[in-house]
Amino acid sequence: MVDRASTFADDEILELLKKNYVAFAPSLTEILKSRDSAGDFFRKVVNQRPEPRHSKQGYYICSPDGKLLKGWMYPRPDDGTMKRYLKEALLTYESPSEVEPLDKTKVDRYANPVPPEGGLVLEVSAKLLDAQWQPTNLARFQMIRGAIGRDRLWVTKAEVQELLKGSLPDSLLERMIRFHLVDNTRGVPAAWQPGDLKSLQLTHVPGKLAMEGVLRLEESGNRHYDAKLKAVMETKADAVTRFDVLVRGSYGAAKIGLGELPIGTSTLAVAFTLAEPGEHRRVPPLYSWLGNEYLKSSNLRVSELLRTASK
Repeated sequence: MVDRASTFADDEILELLKKNYVAFAPSLTEILKSRDSAGDFFRKVVNQRPEPRHSKQGYYICSPDGKLLKGWMYPRPDDGTMKRYLKEALLTYESPSEVEPLDKTKVDRYANPVPPEGGLVLEVSAKLLDAQWQPTNLARFQMIRGAIGRDRLWVTKAEVQELLKGSLPDSLLERMIRFHLVDNTRGVPAAWQPGDLKSLQLTHVPGKLAMEGVLRLEESGNRHYDAKLKAVMETKADAVTRFDVLVRGSYGAAKIGLGELPIGTSTLAVAFTLAEPGEHRRVPPLYSWLGNEYLKSSNLRVSELLRTASK
């Protein structure tokens, strides 16, 4: 978040990257464990950086043969270091005489998951509204307090078929709630557990492919989220042409897991919409590495609550 607000808000840095570099921003935890040639290459590069030893986060400039040219993590926010290093690397760069290509025949799908075939990709945006904060002199905190958390959500082929019938599948709704109704505006939050969903009510809007609802999430001793949900869908022939969902409500947490916490409760708003065409669609959801748990379609907490509410 800090990098987005400082380093990558600089137009000159963006031009340097676009014209002279191949930019790559992997999910660090997964690629460090990736059992394929891409993982081997990444580990070869990052292990050449001596400091800091406690983390592999940060920036790396390397040649195509895996030689580290520059590697650093601090300062954050950026103070001009990125721009200086990008220019220095260009001035001293010597292209390697031979580069061994990566083996593309073996790809570790744990580290490089792909969207379900025949499914959809949604863009997810989260933002804390009217949050109150403790006074601070830390620039990185000041920068990200108003940040927008971004993620993607996968919809399976079976769920698309249900959407085309005008129904919001329980499996899709549970995925949205557990893995995407989170405050990811300042870092990586924990997903909700099924039992954290305490109540859920949904009603169809007469005459429209639309729904409204209310829900409560509560993690013992920590987070809570009481929110209202509004969903509007449109279809044409065999395609979903619109899928807009807004969830908004009172959110609070007791445990500091993302650098700092707002004072008391805030309003957390999370919006879902169909992703536009482009390379960004290939970026996997944060919790897609959970595999079957992320795409779970049976024994759902949502189904249990909706059955109870309908009696």
